[in-house]
Amino acid sequence: MAPRHRRDDEDLVASHEREIAQLIAASSEAFFSFNADGAITSWSANAGKLFGWNAADVTGKSMTETLIPVTNRQAYETGLGAWRPGTDSAIVGERVPTTVLHHDGHEIAVEMMTWASEGGGFNAFAHEVLANHGQPGPNGGSTITLTDPLTSLGNRQLLEKDLAVYEGQVTRYGLRSCIALIDIDDFKRFNERYGRDKGDEVIVAIAERLASRSRSGDSVYRVGGDEFICLLPEQTLETGAIAVDRMRRSIADLAIPDEDSPTGILSVSTGLALLDAEHLKATAELVKDAEAALSRTREGEVITQESDATEHPMPWS
Repeated sequence: MAPRHRRDDEDLVASHEREIAQLIAASSEAFFSFNADGAITSWSANAGKLFGWNAADVTGKSMTETLIPVTNRQAYETGLGAWRPGTDSAIVGERVPTTVLHHDGHEIAVEMMTWASEGGGFNAFAHEVLANHGQPGPNGGSTITLTDPLTSLGNRQLLEKDLAVYEGQVTRYGLRSCIALIDIDDFKRFNERYGRDKGDEVIVAIAERLASRSRSGDSVYRVGGDEFICLLPEQTLETGAIAVDRMRRSIADLAIPDEDSPTGILSVSTGLALLDAEHLKATAELVKDAEAALSRTREGEVITQESDATEHPMPWS
């Protein structure tokens, strides 16, 4: 039988833990914890509401890969991994405005507070932050629209936001990436022949194929009626070309009938542009480079950006 003082201590700890659980449940903020390896260990009901995951599905998953957008992940992993008691941190012990990922892939603007736990892991509170512009929110506030309503992919605003964050990481950590512009060939003509409803079905099918065939760290955006952009972190033009070729072939595998196409199926063209410390450019200029690369690809040129232009053209096969 345990000594009385030990039972008293255990009762006190249990009471303290119940009190903390009640405070977390009463809070309007999302609460979650993750261990020193980054695996999520606890998840409040409000975290489920904010992020769209239930506790059973998210427990054990990597916090950064599950909740943090790809362009912010290295900064989080570096900041959390380098933190030691008594050191200053831009993340630990600070309430930081940032963005997080919802289960369906769209980004949410939040304010998040992260602090270290005694067991070597971390705890965090987060709540959504409404912007001063965008679409009206459910309670009369407003929020930024960052997703395309037809495909649920990120839109051009989200691309610009992600690239702005990533540009800072390129400068700080020496990262590099490619953006791939994917454009449906003669889509206006396709719409005129088959109708806008069919055109929308095709857009959704291609969006789903691009999202499903991308690496876990890649991001896909719809930036125009028939244009998509894939952000390919840690890719050179050569490796990016291989990745985009796989995407093109996967779209060809859909075998979308197009009687006016030379191949009899709907096709796409692509262009790559490089973003690294030597090629820091605004989003508009970077997209313009990708558009120029796409035009040269359609013309059948074989030029790389290092020789002042584009990717190797990759015809359907």
